[in-house]
Amino acid sequence: GECPSLSGQSTLTYRIGCNDDKDIYLCLTGNTGKGIFNKDWISLEEIDSLMGTEKGPITSGSLHGLFEGKSSNSAGFVLAVILSLGLLKISSNNERRYERIDQKEYRKIIQAYAKKNTGKKRKEVTS
Repeated sequence: GECPSLSGQSTLTYRIGCNDDKDIYLCLTGNTGKGIFNKDWISLEEIDSLMGTEKGPITSGSLHGLFEGKSSNSAGFVLAVILSLGLLKISSNNERRYERIDQKEYRKIIQAYAKKNTGKKRKEVTS
């Protein structure tokens, strides 16, 4: 899939994949801008778990733990992707802050991606 970066100054491309246990992962694959990023596959469960530890609004800094010692752009780019997938929403108080969606809705979206992979030989889906 593709989505705008949080700044709107570039377009990001990404892949969504599923392992045999139906765990969903995402991987950044491109950026039309100058920012470099990490191309590792990241579990959506791990992202959600990390966001769940935040006491206030979510920012790209909330995801920096996923990319220790790696590109500082990666957290913001992943945040843009999960926002575009509907797994996060813009805060009503500040357009540069984000909030988790209802966990039932989050699970529903994740399960939909897992179902797209059922019976497929290649374990990758796009949004």
